[in-house]
Order: sequence, then structure tokens, then C-alpha cells
Amino acid sequence: MKNKIMKFTCTLMAVVGTLCMVVAVGAIDGGYKGVPMNDNWLLCGAMTLLGISSFILSLYAQEASNN
Repeated sequence: MKNKIMKFTCTLMAVVGTLCMVVAVGAIDGGYKGVPMNDNWLLCGAMTLLGISSFILSLYAQEASNN
């Protein structure tokens, strides 16, 4: 049962990390056809740190499920 939970946690954290990285890039996306620039650097930094930590937790859960 623990192995199954760790595999699910690994997948969930990888998906969360990927979504956080997409949001981080979207936070600093430039303008498009007259729409003003959206340069929210604080959100970009927060989402990047959350994404990296989610990827690290994903790797930890993957190693825990293998043992």
C-alpha cells in the first residue's frame, strides 16, 4: 500500500512541478498586439521555487517507492 501511495505522490508532484513552471513563464510573458506587458517577477520567483521543490519531492517519492 505504501508503495502505491509513493508512486501516486511521485506522479502528482511531477505534474504540480510542471504546472508551476508553466505559470512561472506565463507570469513574465510579454505583451501581445497592444496588450500591456505582464511582468510579475514576484509570482515568477515563487512559482519557480515551488516547481523546483515539487520536482525534488517527486524524485524523493520515486526513490522511496523503489525501496
